[in-house]
Amino acid sequence: MALLDWHVESGVDLALDETAHDRYADSARAGVASLFRAAEPAAPLPTPPPLQAAERLRRAAAPIVAPDEAIRAAEQAAADACDLDGLAARLADFPHAPFRDMAQHFLFGAGAADARVIAFDAAPGATEEASGEAFSGLSAKLLDNMLAAIGLDRASASLAYVSPWRPPGDRALTPHEAAIFAAFARRRVELARPEILLLFGEAPARVMLATSEPVGKLRGKLHEARCGAHVARAFAFTSLEAMLKSSALKPAAWRDLRKAAEALQQA
Repeated sequence: MALLDWHVESGVDLALDETAHDRYADSARAGVASLFRAAEPAAPLPTPPPLQAAERLRRAAAPIVAPDEAIRAAEQAAADACDLDGLAARLADFPHAPFRDMAQHFLFGAGAADARVIAFDAAPGATEEASGEAFSGLSAKLLDNMLAAIGLDRASASLAYVSPWRPPGDRALTPHEAAIFAAFARRRVELARPEILLLFGEAPARVMLATSEPVGKLRGKLHEARCGAHVARAFAFTSLEAMLKSSALKPAAWRDLRKAAEALQQA
């Protein structure tokens, strides 16, 4: 039972039989019914709360699509949003979002929606998942302290995630997952039109700067983040989680933060 509980916590929510299946073909041919039959577990798993179970059934109705199709669908859904509320609604309802049915909460962000500065983290963590409140964990407290050091707070800055759902086991986003969420993150910047972006960690930096370079090579430099019709100045930082684990990373982050503050003053 402990092993089964660990699998469920890690995001494993169905059992596979010994025969390989073409899930794309199953989805196109038999629709929702075949998805439910294909995903039926060989042994019963712990039953989720009623509302969560109903939500999982609703989400399972979405057909499975190829990775490239999911990315194109995300780009179209994001482009159709005319404001931030519409973007949040489209993202929450996007049927091909990675691990959407594994998380308990949709957390779009926190702070001021129309702020001059947007700070991006990769995804919510365990504390946010438990509380249902965006940016409420230890890494968020570190971010609050960093913003306060340059005269900002949640009334004057916007806090956002690349993924509004916590990944199973707090793992890093895969390139394909990041590509799906990228469409919504970049559209968010285009709609909000911030002057400065603070990008904490690999996923936010690669998504917003459209690069495959590691954060170590992006740090300490002023970048241009081109998001549709809007261009923002951006600074890449080591992830908040890494800074919590190693205080040796904080002096470099402080130097980069001062550069961001100078850029904001010049805007």
